[in-house]
Amino acid sequence: MGLGDLELHPRSPVDASSAQEHHALPQYGFGAEVGFEQLVESNPFLFRVHTPKEPSPFYDNTEPYFVGQMFADSVSSSAFRSLLQSPYRAPSTYTYADVARHMDWTTRATSPYVSTSFSFAWAIWEATRRYHHGMKHSVEIAVIDAKALVGRAVTAVELLREGAPKDRHQDHWKWYRYALEAQDVLVYGYIPGTAVLASVPLVQLLSKLPTYMLHPDPSPLKDTPISRVAWDYERKKYSYKLFCQEMSDRFLRMPVDRRMRDTTVGAVRLALALLRPWFHKLASDDFTTATASTSELALGIARWPGLWWVREHPEVRDLVRCLVHIVGEEAREARRTQALADATRMQDIVGGLEHLARSYHMRGGAHLGMATPTVSSTASVADEDEMKADREPVFVVNPAKTRSKFAEVLAPPVTEITPPESEDEKRSVVVEPQPEAVVSAPEEPKDDAVVPATPPPAEEPVEKTTDASTDSPPIKSVLSRWLFGSTPEEEAARDYYARTASALLAGFFTGAFVTLCVIAQHRREISNHFS
Repeated sequence: MGLGDLELHPRSPVDASSAQEHHALPQYGFGAEVGFEQLVESNPFLFRVHTPKEPSPFYDNTEPYFVGQMFADSVSSSAFRSLLQSPYRAPSTYTYADVARHMDWTTRATSPYVSTSFSFAWAIWEATRRYHHGMKHSVEIAVIDAKALVGRAVTAVELLREGAPKDRHQDHWKWYRYALEAQDVLVYGYIPGTAVLASVPLVQLLSKLPTYMLHPDPSPLKDTPISRVAWDYERKKYSYKLFCQEMSDRFLRMPVDRRMRDTTVGAVRLALALLRPWFHKLASDDFTTATASTSELALGIARWPGLWWVREHPEVRDLVRCLVHIVGEEAREARRTQALADATRMQDIVGGLEHLARSYHMRGGAHLGMATPTVSSTASVADEDEMKADREPVFVVNPAKTRSKFAEVLAPPVTEITPPESEDEKRSVVVEPQPEAVVSAPEEPKDDAVVPATPPPAEEPVEKTTDASTDSPPIKSVLSRWLFGSTPEEEAARDYYARTASALLAGFFTGAFVTLCVIAQHRREISNHFS
């Protein structure tokens, strides 16, 4: 069976009710129609094999993604407007000289066109050939929205047919054969990033190919990403025409159940691999567009090895659509679940930050000698013991211990004064008159012996609230500031900032020295001098 018979197979009924089926491109070459604007409705995808470049950090998807060689040095829209030759031309103005300049490798550097193809199979075959023979293995296949290029694209065959016999190049028929088998489409000027749906590395696609394109038992001696493909990519002069014939024969030799599997599950799997980033992003935003476009690409993949066979099995279309719909639902649900998990995680992070901010605010108030939460007198004594180990012995007033140990000697009976009922806050006030005598410190003071440094006058009573634990921290902070000029917390903070500044300065000077050694012309002499 010849390749040209695939479109008009005797068993293939012409489905007049389906324009898409009728105008679908055959496996090899074009059918009766070669015009881009007539084919784009039934073939909404273009494919381009390319080696990716590092994008600019300021790249915007409205800027050109692929650019014709003529405009390679000016890719921004402002630069395009300043050129003498505009990148915007109607397809009716394209000439045979333009396509000849693009096809001739000696003048391709001045070509205004970007090459693409209607055939996904040709893109895979060409990418595999480049991967095997080229030095760079970062080969990718870009999937492009063909409908976004209407008015700026034309098939190469369409232009080559317009050439008069006397004006034809000597390589005219070689170019024509190549443009026919590759289903070549030329885009004038550039392809914007908004039209590029996805760009997938070849090595990620090879494992997703249908089974008729893969070896059932790959050789263990070959351990390369393309070692599983079924065609002989290493053979010299292995043409795309032979590739199409071999893949079609392998497909037709398979049992019916395996054919059905490859034209449904296998086609959907490869379509999702080609559109994976775009499909998963659009599934939650525009579910209908995502599933409809992916189904269209999967049907094109399913029809490629045997168009007539798919036409005889109309259930293939329904199965493909159901599979894509199910996968789309799962992708949308997974994205929604991930969004909820991310929102919960962000709430936890914000709550933790609020807690840290409150803790920092409370610690900051304590450093400034402000009222802090209740601190037990035992903790105050422990802090005082640590201070005594590092400093000279000092006398710190501890009201709780003074009352407990020397209440009978130093203080008269305690009386309570109840404030009038008209006050807003009702509290009991304890009046503790101080003794007239000053208690001097012994030579070896004990922990629980306390001597006031400057006792207040006896005739001036000191009002004290019944909750002594809330008064201890302010008294301690005030006396510590009076005796030493600062609180222990402030000294610890200053010591921390000093160590941090020392580490930063040491790192700065070390980095400066290393930089000097690297960029200086006499870095070896500098290094030897300091070593």
